[in-house]
Amino acid sequence: MEDGSQWMMLLRTLGSLALVVGLILALAWIAKRFLKLDRWSSLGSDIKVLQSQMIGSKKQLMVIEVENRRLLIGVAQDQINALCELDHQKPVIEESAKEISYGS
Repeated sequence: MEDGSQWMMLLRTLGSLALVVGLILALAWIAKRFLKLDRWSSLGSDIKVLQSQMIGSKKQLMVIEVENRRLLIGVAQDQINALCELDHQKPVIEESAKEISYGS
């Protein structure tokens, strides 16, 4: 085989690979954008995550809805704790968490 034809075959192979990877990434982007998939939701689930806020390394607070009840839960690396039940009439706050200052 000639040296030039080997380079052309290599370029054609790399171009095809780039095209396939680009197509996979484009389809993933389209699916994420238009299907509104969330890592916490599953089809047919009765549990809805209404809000989530990270409060530390691998620790977060979540407002969830289960059977028309809103619960505040704490999620850590190895455990989940129900903290309290929230009033269903009050809307979930959409703004980001405000900085909490502790007395020094």
